Amino acid sequence: MEEGLDPVFEKRKAGGIPTFKEAAAKVYAANRKTWRNGKHEWQWKRTLEQFVYPMIGDIRVSDISGPIIRNVLAPIWLSKPETARRVRQRIGAVLDWAYSNGYRETEAPLRSVTKGLPRQPKKDGHHAAMP
Repeated sequence: MEEGLDPVFEKRKAGGIPTFKEAAAKVYAANRKTWRNGKHEWQWKRTLEQFVYPMIGDIRVSDISGPIIRNVLAPIWLSKPETARRVRQRIGAVLDWAYSNGYRETEAPLRSVTKGLPRQPKKDGHHAAMP
């Protein structure tokens, strides 16, 4: 502590900074008992496997920036808006976990990510009135 360094952070850094995929596995294991049903569990894993891991699964959580997250979301942002929002939230959960455990310098930059994407179509939840 004499050098002004955080000993906990330095210890974690020495142990290695996890990849996004490794960190996501830890977040999944920590949260899965709180989810209400198996479908949510399956969807959480499946969306990361399908849309996130191919692009950033092997990148260390400390190296993931806003533009990288934007590039993950861009292909599905307009075609699958609800899935894209959920993927964004899940990426945020993993990166916030990494921040709280000392693997990142900042929290997930999600607010600015959506500013770099086009506006999603409004979803109309109402049905036409019956005659």
